[in-house]
Amino acid sequence: MMKFFRAMAVIVLACLLCTVSIFPAFAETAQESPRLTPGPADYVVTEESGGEFRPLPIDMTGGAPLGRIPYSADMNIYQDPTIRVERHRVVSPEWNCTYYYAFIEIKDPSQLRTAAGDDAFRTTTKKPVHLISKHKNAVLAINGDYFAAFSGNKANNYVLRQGTLCRDTIAPELDMLLIDEDGDFHVLTSDNDLVAAEKETIDGKKVINAFQFGPALVIAGEKVADDIILNRDHAPNYVEADRLAQRMCIAQIDKLHYMVLCCAHYGINLVDLRDLAMSLADCKVVYNLDGGASTQMVFLNQQVNNTTSSEGPRPVTDIIYFASAWFK
Repeated sequence: MMKFFRAMAVIVLACLLCTVSIFPAFAETAQESPRLTPGPADYVVTEESGGEFRPLPIDMTGGAPLGRIPYSADMNIYQDPTIRVERHRVVSPEWNCTYYYAFIEIKDPSQLRTAAGDDAFRTTTKKPVHLISKHKNAVLAINGDYFAAFSGNKANNYVLRQGTLCRDTIAPELDMLLIDEDGDFHVLTSDNDLVAAEKETIDGKKVINAFQFGPALVIAGEKVADDIILNRDHAPNYVEADRLAQRMCIAQIDKLHYMVLCCAHYGINLVDLRDLAMSLADCKVVYNLDGGASTQMVFLNQQVNNTTSSEGPRPVTDIIYFASAWFK
């Protein structure tokens, strides 16, 4: 009998050692929450329903037509053979704000796209995000970097969209986000010579979209230091990084896998926005975009976040959006 108990003790100890050796690896970094299972209100298109995948052209056209989708406030998932969008809303005492985020997975890099109010990134034409989004057949869209922002009487941030260089000027104090032809994110920080830096290619790949707003909050999986984020010289002067405000950021998690995150109501400062993003997923890059009353997340042409504007959604100059490439 004593031998039996000793044997059992050895087995239990071995199991405990296995548990200790396996699970810490999962605790070291933030893990994206498990995928939601589509419910009755969600919209799922399968290959069996007919259609084909076609990569989208790198131009100012939009995504595959979505058809009539019976949207409801309970719809959290859109999925077809080329894209999956899963959105969430959290009322958080911990972060003292209501935040909204979405995970996006796409089949092809061409499905991450940009659009402007004037359809060409040439003028200051402004429209609410949902109107631009509808015109482009977006599954999910967010406000962009306010490319027409003016310093004095001149807009000076770099604008490369959908493979076309629209304005070759530089705001040297602003971090730059480059998205290459494979859909991967790269950051050129403002401590580089951004005027001289190569911006139309990166690591041998063509840049499809480039943004200048910032600051970058996470680079190469590492959090940017608090003092750099809070230094007002690294962001447009109206960002006020240390103040509670409505915010919007975009992140790359993995290959063709992204997250967008925004905060509403009392808002959040940029250091906490960085930490919140990393608590939701193990992000490779997190980049701050225009915020305040411009903060808009639109899912299937419906704005899903609340803003403090009493005049309805603020018109913006540009959007970032994710589109389907499944043609029926």
